[in-house]
Amino acid sequence: MVDTREFQRLKRIRHLGLSSVTYHGSEHTRFGHSLGVFHLFERLVAELEYKGHKFSDEEKVLGGCTALLHDIGHGPLSHVLEGVLTPGKKHEDWTQEIILGPTEIHCSLTIIDSHLPEKICQVLKGDPKWQLLTNIIKSQIDIDRMDYLLRDAIMTGSTYGRFDLPRLLSVLELNEQRNSLVVQYKGLMAAEQFVFARYYAYWQIYFHKTTRGIEKILHTLWARAKELYKHGFFSQGGVSPTLQPFLEEKWQPEDYLIIDDVDIWQALKSWQFSSDDILSDLSRRVLNRELFKPVSLPENPPFDLHEQCKQVVQTHGYNPKYYLLWDRASDVAYDYYTSQDEDDKSKPPILVRDSNGKPQDITKLSDPVRAIAGKRKVGFCIYVPDENCRNDIKKLIENATK
Repeated sequence: MVDTREFQRLKRIRHLGLSSVTYHGSEHTRFGHSLGVFHLFERLVAELEYKGHKFSDEEKVLGGCTALLHDIGHGPLSHVLEGVLTPGKKHEDWTQEIILGPTEIHCSLTIIDSHLPEKICQVLKGDPKWQLLTNIIKSQIDIDRMDYLLRDAIMTGSTYGRFDLPRLLSVLELNEQRNSLVVQYKGLMAAEQFVFARYYAYWQIYFHKTTRGIEKILHTLWARAKELYKHGFFSQGGVSPTLQPFLEEKWQPEDYLIIDDVDIWQALKSWQFSSDDILSDLSRRVLNRELFKPVSLPENPPFDLHEQCKQVVQTHGYNPKYYLLWDRASDVAYDYYTSQDEDDKSKPPILVRDSNGKPQDITKLSDPVRAIAGKRKVGFCIYVPDENCRNDIKKLIENATK
């Protein structure tokens, strides 16, 4: 299964997209992460069986395959271009399509069990029949997050995102219904450390302003390329055959399985010499790390701020459609732990046993976690192309909020 072309493609897809502009070591791939989640599944099952929780052979095979393939649908630069290259389709959609479609992955799975592809998709979709496996792989305290938090922290060289993995695994057990993980009472601090690792990694790695800024440039650059393509600008060449279906928005699954990070970088290298000033400038900025300048905004900015900022950007000689970029923290693919609405069952809370052995939402037992989980913090900023433009917008905001 690992030797299939679909899985080998993950070697050419960076796990953290463009984060290397901020943390130069973060060049690890979805391939390594997928192997890591598979390893943690086997490790956690062994730990739980040691505690007396039995797993059937079917659960072990199904859980292991799902852990290995949960990210098989990621596209170039992972989350950076998700929903941009293929509007309306996320990597979760592509994962199921690849597993169920006429692929090498599908053939490998059916050799094991003719119904295994369908079962894996059931786990990924949260079918109640496989709820335990779903919660082990994808929940609020899961092996997916355990792997990427530590992997991203190590590769970025950051102390944020780290937690005591062996300790956390050792204090996990199954609830009485055998459909979810629960933390033992003695493991409260290990669970707290995990929650805070998520919180710090979110703000220091995933929502780093420098990284988010260059991601926004790539988004607006792709929008420019699509507009040019629509008006026949590339009729004489300048677009690789691998990217053409995505500029036309006439892609097929086979087109998606061909592209990876290399196609995006090759396009940027070509487009930096484009006769279109905007396309060439934005391409050079991404390639050469010529970043836009961030300006933090208040949580509730003045209603007419957008129009005023557009005028500032135009005054400095830039087209605001491509050089005034807005960003909100809620757009980040990764998240941190927030308290659960009792009516919202889509994301069950992290459960920790109290002193009487009753599973409780961690926010009811931990003051530190309750403090950060009570209200979602919102990060909101804009990016503009140069320092002079930034200074004028900062003055504008200061005057508007007095």
